[in-house]
Order: sequence, then C-alpha cells, then structure tokens
Amino acid sequence: MHSNKFKKILENTNIGIIETDENGKIRYLNKKAKEITGIKDNNSIPTFVWEILKKGKKEFKEIIKMLEKKPEGIESYETRIISEEIKNIWVDISITPYFDNNGFLIFFKDVTTKKMLEEKAKETTLYLKNILNDSADAILGITLENRIFLWNRGAEEIYGYKAEEVLGKHINILIPEHLKEQKEADRIIKEALKKGYLKNYITERKRKDGTIIKVNITRTAIKDGEGRIFGFSAIVRDITEQEKLQQKLIQSERLSIVGKMASQVAHEIRNPLASISLNLELLEEEIEEIEMPSIKKREILSLLKTINSEVNHINNITDDYLSFVRMPALNKKKINIHSIVEDIHKFLKNSLITARIKFIHHKNNIPAILLDYNQARRAILNIIKNAMEAIGSNGKIEIFSRYYKEKKMVCLYIKDNGCGIPSDKIDKIFEPFYTTKMSGSGLGMHITYQIMKEHGGQIKVTSEEGKGTTIALCFPVGE
Repeated sequence: MHSNKFKKILENTNIGIIETDENGKIRYLNKKAKEITGIKDNNSIPTFVWEILKKGKKEFKEIIKMLEKKPEGIESYETRIISEEIKNIWVDISITPYFDNNGFLIFFKDVTTKKMLEEKAKETTLYLKNILNDSADAILGITLENRIFLWNRGAEEIYGYKAEEVLGKHINILIPEHLKEQKEADRIIKEALKKGYLKNYITERKRKDGTIIKVNITRTAIKDGEGRIFGFSAIVRDITEQEKLQQKLIQSERLSIVGKMASQVAHEIRNPLASISLNLELLEEEIEEIEMPSIKKREILSLLKTINSEVNHINNITDDYLSFVRMPALNKKKINIHSIVEDIHKFLKNSLITARIKFIHHKNNIPAILLDYNQARRAILNIIKNAMEAIGSNGKIEIFSRYYKEKKMVCLYIKDNGCGIPSDKIDKIFEPFYTTKMSGSGLGMHITYQIMKEHGGQIKVTSEEGKGTTIALCFPVGE
C-alpha cells in the first residue's frame, strides 16, 4: 500500500480486504479480514489466498479464468472460506485487478447468517411443496373468477385430471350438471368472501370419467400484502366410501330393530298358522265323508285349498323373516349342484305345466362342491320362482353350469325370457324389503344374497328390460 492515509481507511472499514500479487500471494489483510478468517496475529497469516478458500488452489484458478473473461473485475461471487475458529464461513467476494502492483484487491463480507436463512427457507419451501404434492386430499387454488390456478397430486387422484388439463379452467369442469343449474360455484364464492372461509361443505363433484363422488370441501381466503382477497385455497376430501359405510351402518341399525320385531311377530304367527293348517286338513277329511251333492262338495274343497294355499304363503313369509333375522349354521357336504336343480324341478313340475313354462336343464359336467343342501336349494328356488313370476306364462327357463378351473368356481346360470329388470333397479333387488310384487316379504333375494355370502360365493345379475334375466350363482370349489 503506497498511501498510509488510504491504508488507514482500509484498515478500519467494516469489509474484509485482502491484497495479493498476480499469483495469489498475500501482501496485506485488513483488520476485518483477520477477524472474519480468525487470524489472531501476523505470524499466522497464510502465504497464499487459496489457503483461506474452502476449495483451495483449484477454486483460485477458476477465479483467475473468470477474471480473464471479465478483466474489469468480479462484482459478486459467493464462496466458502476457512476460519481458524469456524471451519465453514460463507462470504460474498468482489475482486478488482490492482494494476499498479500487478495483483488484486479482494473485498469480502460474511454472509453466513443470510446463507443459513436462505437454506432454511429452501428447506421450508421444499417441505411445504412435498406436503402440497403428497397430500392424499385434493388441494386447489381458485381465483375470484372461479378459475383453477393450483392443482396437486391428490387432486389428480381424486378427480382423474392432470394439472395441464384443468389449470386456467373454470371450476364448473368439476361440478355435476344439476349443481351447475343451481349456480353452486357462485354461492360458494359469496359464502367464502363473506366469512373468509367455508368449512366442511358437503357436496358432489364429477370426475373426469363422469363418476359422481361425494366430497367434503374447506375453502380459505388467500390475501395479498395489503389484506385484499385475491383467491382461495380449497382442500377437498373424497368421502364417497365413508358415506356408503355410514349409510350401511344406519341401515344395519334399522334392520337390527326391524329384525327383532319381525322375529317376535313371526314366532307369534307361526303357532296359530300351524293350528289353522292342521284344522284345514281335518276339515277337508270331514267334508270328504259328509253326504252332499258332488258339485257343492267340490266348491267347498276348492275354497279350503285356496285358504290352505294362502296359509302356506303366510307361512313362507314368516320363514323368510326368521331367516332374515338369523341365518342357520351351514351343514356343508359334497354335492353336485344339478341334483338340487332336479329336486326343485320335481317340486315345481305341476306349477310349470300349469303356467306352460318350458324348463330346460343342461346337466353339464362339473365337480361336486361343498354346500349346505337346504340353504343352496332355497337360494336356487328363490331365483327360479322369481323367473316364473317374471315370465307369467308361455315362457322358458334355462339352467346350465360352468366350471372355472383357474378361479376355482362353479357357476349355476338361471336364464329366463321374462319381463327383465330395469337397469336402475338391478342394484336394489338384494336390498331387504325391496319388492315389485303385490304380495311377498321383499326378503327372498336378500336371503339368497346372504346364503351366497355364507358360502363364500357370489351372485351376478345381467338383465335387459323386455327380453329377460340371467342370474349366476357362483360357488367356490373346496379342496
């Protein structure tokens, strides 16, 4: 340094200053430079500047190359240096060529705190980004004009749209038609603007594939630095399955109450019914022995048969209610399912002939399966009776089977050419107490479903209105 006055200024400045020759040999360090680098006395001053640099001589060579491209000097360059006390300090360096002495003036300040804050901010940003992207719930950003500007991975999973398909689009892309007509999007905006939020709003939304799902939405206002609302964040949770489970629980509780009542009523009715049936038989025998005109006798016996038929019908309903309340424990044996179909055919033969319904039974070659004979018979009988009622008269019932070796299942198919089931009613036919008949318990198909469930099997329905129905009862093949 040529000027003592200039040297004094450099010595007392709050910026670290190092003077080197063109090879990086240190000529001078000011007070602040020694403080930052932890040099306590002149005897411990390094010989070359790269001894202070964290990356050493390699980095010094890189700096020289940068100066060759920028001979006027480097304005700002962040790097790490070695300190005697703190091993890793971040500094912001400015380098000016020092032409008079063929060297360099290096100005630097400690930016470690700033760098640590930046790193912390990056970590926090990354953390928040991961929360946003990895959330199982949909997280959306929505403008005041109801346009989507944020779409996370949870939203992709719930709605089926990729971000590029919805960003910039109106929120109506997710709203079912009946809610669009009610202008739900505008109502939500008004409510959220009024309170600043909208919490646990239950509604429906439409997926890309058209599926309607039940959702829980919470919207929160997003404000700028001056407190003005410029949009909303929305957290959307798919509660479709939760709602279904809730409905099943409610239904289960109701059925439990109904079941207890039904059981009590069925038991109370059964004894009088048995007495009425017995007395009808005795009365029929008495009338057979009484002397009277044959026409009159036939009329009386016909009336008794009608009464007996209705008593049997009531008895069947009470059996249905008792089965609904408590399914009997299964007594499984190896049975060929076609033997059950033959038994049912014999039982219904007269009714089939009277109704002029053809009964075609294909006895395909299938393995015997573990079944409770009585329960399986009841399930098959319920379906065949339903088929007969759907046909009315002059129709056809066709029964065949298939053995699916890979799935280890035997399926019995019962096909009719009756009136068929409307598509919107197919899912309801297994619900308890659902019936389209004038009389009946509405439990037949539900009991059939329960019997299949007890056997670990499945029941499948395909139907076309006006053309007929095919029901498959699929039983697992035991070892």
